[in-house]
Amino acid sequence: MRRLLASLTALALVSCTTQITGPAPLSANVHGAVEIPTDDGLVLGGDLALPEGTERVGAVVLMHGCSGLPTRSVTVWQPLLLSWGYATLVVDSFTARGLRAVCANALRLTGAERIPDAYGALAFLARHPRIDSGQVMLMGFSHGGIATLGSATTWARRRYAPMEGPVFRGFFPFYPYCNAIVPEMLEGLAGPVRVHIGELDDWTPARSCQDLGALARSMGFDMQVTVYPGARHGFDAVGLPPSLYQRNVDNAAACTPRLASMMGPILNLFELMSCIKKGATVGHDPEATERARANVRRELEALRG
Repeated sequence: MRRLLASLTALALVSCTTQITGPAPLSANVHGAVEIPTDDGLVLGGDLALPEGTERVGAVVLMHGCSGLPTRSVTVWQPLLLSWGYATLVVDSFTARGLRAVCANALRLTGAERIPDAYGALAFLARHPRIDSGQVMLMGFSHGGIATLGSATTWARRRYAPMEGPVFRGFFPFYPYCNAIVPEMLEGLAGPVRVHIGELDDWTPARSCQDLGALARSMGFDMQVTVYPGARHGFDAVGLPPSLYQRNVDNAAACTPRLASMMGPILNLFELMSCIKKGATVGHDPEATERARANVRRELEALRG
């Protein structure tokens, strides 16, 4: 009997130990190429850059667009954020999924399906001794902007952030697609959202994001939308010409997808398929880029408190 009780006690202790033991902390020297486990079983590639020094710093997770990595927007923002004193973690959402790009096949991988990638990156950073886990921001561009906007919902935080664990301090979607009607978007936002988008964007229309922002504010949530006059999709992508028409990309700017939930299914799929057209315009706008940089730096500092 005593032996049985001893065995049960030992089993209980092992069980308790198993429940409270999480992923091991990372070394302070971890940087460069890293592996990011996600809630859906993938292990994504990432690139972690740290500012000089030994003090704890805030961080920005960067989510690329539909063309994958490398991409102009991420390439420009990563060193800039680093120079402002933020660690950066660039997440590769495509390689582990066997993808190179999805611009010409918008339904191959939706932005919402990358929400676990964002929260996997957050959990990874929370293990790093150089990172202040209470000061991690999420920034995404186009397809990555959709992932960022979806990650900003209270649904995403409940689903992918453990209780009492770290949460994103703020969300920075650049030219996201705001046309879709998604029930979870009406449940609320998990933190401040700062959208940046061009007035002449013919791929992800600014008006839809303005309407979504107005709706969120009417519900008491902190969502601001900055529209840059005369700017196109990818206005911050240094190296692009002022206007470049991409003929083969899927364009749902005139469509209104209706989803049963964040992860689907799409309720009006056949209507959407007939609505999607080919072609969209991108272009770098130096003035809008400089304004966006100044705005983002100010917003980051304000959110840090």
